[in-house]
Amino acid sequence: MFSRLSTSARIASTLIRPAAAAVGRRFESTVKVGEAVSTSSTSRPVQETPKKKRPIGGFRGGLVGFLLGVTSAGAFGFVYLIEEYQKATSLVLSSVDELERSSLKVREYVKKIEAVESDLSKLRASSATSQQLAQVKADWRKQNDILTRDHLELKAHVWEIEQDVDTALGRASSAKAKKTN
Repeated sequence: MFSRLSTSARIASTLIRPAAAAVGRRFESTVKVGEAVSTSSTSRPVQETPKKKRPIGGFRGGLVGFLLGVTSAGAFGFVYLIEEYQKATSLVLSSVDELERSSLKVREYVKKIEAVESDLSKLRASSATSQQLAQVKADWRKQNDILTRDHLELKAHVWEIEQDVDTALGRASSAKAKKTN
């Protein structure tokens, strides 16, 4: 019994399919304007089913377009990234060069400062302190006092010798004569 239903169901489906397909179809005329159309009411025209075009290129074209777009965007991004990398590298290189120049200047300044410091330490070693200056000043005053005293002693000694010579020669009046002249 099951096989009968399946056979009858098959027959019914073959009969229903063309009728259902005819309801949804659109009929177009292929007759050109001005041609005579012959229609007969007794014969039914044979309907040819139009061949369906398979949508082959839609998906493939979309996939190829997507891949092409992604590849071109990636290539553009890569080129942009390389350019930015080169710009950044050149900026870093220029800042390194500037840093090197400034470090050379700093080295020169440090050398100059060290030279000045060594000269200053030499001057400090060779210069006198205020205590040493006070000592030298006191020594100079002592020497000056000694020289003045010796000078006065020599002057007094010379005067005594002159007095002795004048008395020996009898010129006691020579000292007085000098005063009157």
